[in-house]
Amino acid sequence: MTNVNAPNSKQPFSFAEIFAQKKEQAPPDSATIIASDGVKLFVAIYEPLSQQENINETDNISLVLYHGGGCHSGAGYQDLARNLSQTIGVAVYLPDLRGHGASGGPRGDAPSKEQVWKDVDSVLDFVSLRKPNTILYLGGHSSGGGLVVNYATKHANKRLNIDGCILVAPELGYRSGTARSDRNDFARINALAFIVNGILGVMGHSKAVRFEYPPELLASDAGMVGFNTVNMANAITPENPKEQMHQLCNEKPVGLWIGADDELFVTEKVTAFVENGNTAEIVPEKNHLGILIGIYSKIGLWIQRQGKPDPSA
Repeated sequence: MTNVNAPNSKQPFSFAEIFAQKKEQAPPDSATIIASDGVKLFVAIYEPLSQQENINETDNISLVLYHGGGCHSGAGYQDLARNLSQTIGVAVYLPDLRGHGASGGPRGDAPSKEQVWKDVDSVLDFVSLRKPNTILYLGGHSSGGGLVVNYATKHANKRLNIDGCILVAPELGYRSGTARSDRNDFARINALAFIVNGILGVMGHSKAVRFEYPPELLASDAGMVGFNTVNMANAITPENPKEQMHQLCNEKPVGLWIGADDELFVTEKVTAFVENGNTAEIVPEKNHLGILIGIYSKIGLWIQRQGKPDPSA
């Protein structure tokens, strides 16, 4: 069996954080949301415990955070969500993309990129109804960060009441020029599928991106997905990252964090996309998944510094 944590492993990056947190308990709460096309969407819920004396929930702050490509809410994100809720007092909602984790739909697929963005609408509507007048942040890790950028800049029905965006080691797409040239590719691209679909529109459901997850991880966790189709990949991959990040940074507060030892991206190239006085921080001694452990304190401090949005803005 491959040692997925060995320093000289041929794996594209360390999966230790996923394996470690898979042993943890189920989320304190969860919900199933019905998407606009009838597909069931799973959301793990981590809300502050009001009886804890060290929690100040008076600001009513919520974060919807999306997982990375092929992953799901229960594969590495528990520490971040639990600590943000219990230590900082931020309610955290971890959705599973359709076709991932406990959500319904064909594995790794979507009817269209627009449907994935409509799914985000559905999750945000759920949170707004559950916590009226909440200060609402939308975030994502890795490809989840790419989804956030797409949703906030390309979706015609994007919610105007998102109060800021949080990006953790975001995948900004092949046009961003952020990929490390010396890495073992984690995502292997079938470029022909994208080209044919772009011209003829007939390969949207074709497997176009294959993730190099360890076989034992895929075998032990049915929620993991080893591929994304053209439609799903287009939903979570920014087409014009420079223009989209410029738009996002000028419309909403943006906080971005990436590990100095990230195995997939050149950290300085990723942080260079953040402008207009927004936050971009390289975190020492953290890799692509390791940044999920302990980053809650930086995200929590950033959220607290934002203050309450001006309703007249």
